[in-house]
Amino acid sequence: MINILIAGYHGFGNCGDEATLQAMTVNIRDMADDVKITALSYKPELTKIEYNIESVQRFNVMQVFNVIRRSDIILSGGGTLLQDGTSTRSLLYYLSIIKVAKILRKRVMLYANGIGPVNGRFNRRLIKYVVNKVDFITLRENMSAADLKAIGVKKPEIHITADPAFTLKSVSADRVSDIFLKEGIPLDRDIIGVSVRSWNGFNGEDFIDKIAAVCDRFVREGKTVLLIPMQFPKDVAISKKLMNSMSEKSFILKNEYTPSEILGIIGKVHVMLSMRLHTLIFAGVKRVPMAGIIYDPKVEYYLDVLGMPAGGDIRTALIDEKELYKCLSCIFDNYDDYVLRLDKKVEILEKKARENDIFLEGQLEIIRRKRKHKF
Repeated sequence: MINILIAGYHGFGNCGDEATLQAMTVNIRDMADDVKITALSYKPELTKIEYNIESVQRFNVMQVFNVIRRSDIILSGGGTLLQDGTSTRSLLYYLSIIKVAKILRKRVMLYANGIGPVNGRFNRRLIKYVVNKVDFITLRENMSAADLKAIGVKKPEIHITADPAFTLKSVSADRVSDIFLKEGIPLDRDIIGVSVRSWNGFNGEDFIDKIAAVCDRFVREGKTVLLIPMQFPKDVAISKKLMNSMSEKSFILKNEYTPSEILGIIGKVHVMLSMRLHTLIFAGVKRVPMAGIIYDPKVEYYLDVLGMPAGGDIRTALIDEKELYKCLSCIFDNYDDYVLRLDKKVEILEKKARENDIFLEGQLEIIRRKRKHKF
């Protein structure tokens, strides 16, 4: 058996990161039957049950060291792991795993990573030093490749793929119907899905009141507004704040769901308005037209790649209520055109996402050949 270790941001209740792990494990198993998968996780017991894989506590140093020692290849990803926007500590954590793996002479693949922001000069030097020694790199965005090259990573060759979540499969239609019934969400009107997160930048949380006012207008026009938290419990509070800011009735998912369930739920939505990257990706997978609220370059990038509009950019300006309403109205008025455009774009991204596993298969074959020569 080939032992694969997945080192990402897992077990924290972030649906986007869990979606990448679910897609990775399913795709790897479909590709190879001689593999054993282990993932680092904040909640290893939950990860074991959810994905039927092995898992160890990501903050237990000895457990992490031992699982690296027993592994044949370490997959760093997916997601934006190499960045210091969250903290330098987070960056050092993932670089340390790569460094230890290379000291132990293990193969390392950056798997569908996003890169940046990396602002610290010392942090950039560390990335250059460590990442230049990995065996294979796939990145989910062109801008991440530009960032990595600017940092000074020259080897190995960088391959641009797409986020693994583009290959995710949803639960059955019956399961989705059961969720809507359990949550008490009506299906007799067009649904606008809304996914927000906290933001402490230029705009503070002024954008919540603006989005709430726009949602009120659509409810009065006969639409249903469904708030979809993507990270529990972090997104719940801000979603409830939006709900309480509305004067009209709206709905919120009260329970936490798996990525495949959230994907199925979004498939019932008619238009998606989101700050969260993976809500937009899920909408794309289900061919649901969308508008994004940009707070991060990765959201801007994928809106551009998908050919979908932005309803505002809270990094630099306040949300314009009239423009946001106009943006969403335009999607409803030209619905079929948006769906057709999305279908063409996502078909390409789904193929690009599967390249991650084609490249991984090449790494697994190298491991198999070395074992044959050894014996």
